[in-house]
Amino acid sequence: MKISSQLTILALLAGLPILNAKEADKAKSADAPVATEGAAGWESVEPLLKGPSARPKSKEEAIEIYTKYLAELDEKAAAFLKANPEDAHRWDLMLHMIKIDKMREFVGGEASAPEKIAKDIESIIAAKDASEETKGFASYIQVMEAGEDEEKFQKLAEAHIKAFPNFEGNAQIEGKIKAGEMSKTLKEKPLELSFTSTDGKEVDMAKLRGKVVLIDFWATWCGPCVKEIPNVVATYNKLHDQGFEIVGISFDQDKDKLAAMTKDKKMPWPQYFDGKGWENKFGQLYGIHSIPAMWLIDKKGMLVDTEGREDLASKVAKLLAE
Repeated sequence: MKISSQLTILALLAGLPILNAKEADKAKSADAPVATEGAAGWESVEPLLKGPSARPKSKEEAIEIYTKYLAELDEKAAAFLKANPEDAHRWDLMLHMIKIDKMREFVGGEASAPEKIAKDIESIIAAKDASEETKGFASYIQVMEAGEDEEKFQKLAEAHIKAFPNFEGNAQIEGKIKAGEMSKTLKEKPLELSFTSTDGKEVDMAKLRGKVVLIDFWATWCGPCVKEIPNVVATYNKLHDQGFEIVGISFDQDKDKLAAMTKDKKMPWPQYFDGKGWENKFGQLYGIHSIPAMWLIDKKGMLVDTEGREDLASKVAKLLAE
């Protein structure tokens, strides 16, 4: 599956889940500015909303490219806003600044306080002169950032879908709602999962009782997934001897690429692969609509956490101590 390069980079840097290809291509319309007469200088700002034109090949190169990009963006955005303080494009700029906030932090800049981001998102949603696409994307971010607070997520999701019924990212929100409902059902009894891994070994959750298990839904083409690997590997190496196991569920379509990455990144745990991408057997069974998705299973085989990527090591340590 191909991912829109622009949205993938922004999603990776902002820590947001990746939309699937169709959603990603259409969701880019959220960056389309509101047509406004007399918006002097906007023609120099608008192209920058697509993100850096150059694609870095290393962390050092990324820092250099992103630093230059941010400096140019800030200069031109400031000039535009000074000349057009009431222009409707200000909301498109505000949304874009929210999207790239993690980019600033990545290059050593100061990230915005969560309170400020939340306030800016609310301002965009309430703005009478912001486009529906821009308001919809701001609302989408607000929903997806609800994280583990299921009650808050449900409330925001319902409000979002009602206010922006045609927003292209709604399929992902609805998928997360269904996944939440599925997780509640799954938490009622020990998780059943068994398969033959890529190395020919049999994997059966029933035989892993007494262990704490991380089920990692991921893919080699998923930037945020790859970004999590060092933390996952470190946690495995630290806690494996104490009874921590990992089971990978790959959404890849190329088995050789999967094998190459697991070898290169030193990921010794079993991997499920059926080559079906988003139609992955277990992804379909468990309602996985965005990755990475990390589930934690306790010693009794019960699903206890569907947001395992947050504070993974401390969560695993706590479950091992039970």
